[in-house]
Amino acid sequence: MKKCTCEFLGCLFAAAFAAAAHGANVRPVSHSGVYPHLAMFNNEGECGTGAVVPWAGDLWVITYGPHLPTGSSDKLYRIKPDLSRETFPGSVGGTPANRMIHRETNQLLIGPYVIDAKGNVRVVPPAKMPGRLTGAARHLTDPANKVYVATMETGLYELDMRNLAVNTLIRENGMNDRRIGAYLERLGMPWPAGWDRAPRTHIPGYHSKGLASGFGRVFISNNGENSEAAWRNPFVHSGVLAWWNTPGGDWRMIRRCQFTEVTTPDGIYGNEHPETNPVWAMGWDAKSVILGVTTNGESWAYYRLPKASHCYDGAHGWNTEWPRIRDVGFGDGTLLATMHGTFWRFPKGFTPASPNGIRPISTYLKVIGDFCRWGDSIVFGCDDQTKDAFLGKRGLKKDAPRCRQSQSNLWFVKPEDLDKFGPPSGEGYVWLNEDVKAGDVSDPFLHAGYESMRFTFRRADGREVRHELLQDGDWVRVKCLEDAKKATARFRYGPAPCEAPKLCEDEPVIVVKDDNGKEWRFPNVNGDDRVVCREIATERDLLYVGGVWYELPAENAGGFSALRPIALADDPVDLLYGERGLMYLNGRPMVLDDLWRNGTAVKAYWLWERFSEKGE
Repeated sequence: MKKCTCEFLGCLFAAAFAAAAHGANVRPVSHSGVYPHLAMFNNEGECGTGAVVPWAGDLWVITYGPHLPTGSSDKLYRIKPDLSRETFPGSVGGTPANRMIHRETNQLLIGPYVIDAKGNVRVVPPAKMPGRLTGAARHLTDPANKVYVATMETGLYELDMRNLAVNTLIRENGMNDRRIGAYLERLGMPWPAGWDRAPRTHIPGYHSKGLASGFGRVFISNNGENSEAAWRNPFVHSGVLAWWNTPGGDWRMIRRCQFTEVTTPDGIYGNEHPETNPVWAMGWDAKSVILGVTTNGESWAYYRLPKASHCYDGAHGWNTEWPRIRDVGFGDGTLLATMHGTFWRFPKGFTPASPNGIRPISTYLKVIGDFCRWGDSIVFGCDDQTKDAFLGKRGLKKDAPRCRQSQSNLWFVKPEDLDKFGPPSGEGYVWLNEDVKAGDVSDPFLHAGYESMRFTFRRADGREVRHELLQDGDWVRVKCLEDAKKATARFRYGPAPCEAPKLCEDEPVIVVKDDNGKEWRFPNVNGDDRVVCREIATERDLLYVGGVWYELPAENAGGFSALRPIALADDPVDLLYGERGLMYLNGRPMVLDDLWRNGTAVKAYWLWERFSEKGE
């Protein structure tokens, strides 16, 4: 089996790019929008893309390693329009994913770096602002000079964008204190300004993601929990949506479940209309994706959307990266949102008074940390190959080639090509093993944008529950017409039914055992008995069984019980591994999401549906 050869391939790609750069108007080689020479590496257990931002005529990119509050080997990169790249020599690394353009000073804040309009870079060193920097927001009382910066352990700083002075407003939850203290002691440096006076947060969760301000408040989203149970069970209580506005005070909880994005229509500029812009938050629970919105900062309305992928469901929060809502220049009043494996069109004017217009574009497989419009492409910053594999280890991969250095890449996609990936599909619940009363009405669930829908409402004993579906524009709610103990109301959406993957009564099957010894049965549609499992995107696996491709979540996100079919395979799989953001299938470089493009995704979807209906 072929080993990963990062160093050797790196030399080849660097040489190829150098040769191309000397030619006239020669663009570097790409495979479906991934340029191998732009791959990014670090010396950590993971190398994800924290932020990608067009600024000062170029594209700026930062990478991150896992749980590194005092810096790492990660870099700040500057990519030119000709796709040549510079690495900032003063890079300090860490686990950064914050970015914001501050109009008053005409500067970009990306990670710990402050960049002016000419591309000059200043650095806020980790000793002055330690922590895993995750979000930035406009200041409530001094927006012309300062911004807020949050950490993944729910700490909060204010940063002066003119002189880079830092003040601590809320101390982290204590997880990083020992590491930060030892780091500062080695440097002979004091704790950050204001650290001794700031309250330590007691808000639940430890894996904060987004930050936004509006209506006189600062909002933070948190999508993880630090517990043994959260590492195993995707359904334990986890994460939080919270707010703050009083120096000396702690965050206050809005809702106790996993949230990632929190933002406003002004996007990367923060919130320049804080009294009128809605604030949006996206997250999830065991039942579905959750979209929250407030138009006054106090009351929130919630909507539910289906999950296309369950790979994001780990309660610890590690499996998600940073799902976002971003302006990518569609030009029709919609933004692009990513959540649980779906690309969504998201109306810029979404509020409870104007809730229609959210539409699934397609489903995808890549792990995306951030994205932006640059030139004629949407650039997705990905999280591709980890050296550590974290909780994604399983016996099926014991003979897999090992990645010796964590790495990721950018993925350039034309806006008009977004609908060429997986067909819109997904599932979600409005009630899940819950006691409901006659007359109870569920949260609104997205109904628009899917070609087929199956709905079931049952008690735990399997008996159907009498109900009524109440449709209001793009949304549908369920009204229960009788009392029901431990009732489940489930929506399942997919492409239009396909008659071509017919199953025979004696369809051959392949039996696969998971790491707990449980057997799972798969249809064998091409007579190939091989089973191949590889991690091609961080913390989720690509599974080939019986001529069909599947996405397989980590065990802590549901494992085999939550897999989804992708497409039929063109050929039997002899060799499969990942490198530089690409997947090498039988020696051929391609992007993971190229698997959708052979035209058999709908066949694979209905093949699996009918196989499952047989009780297999």
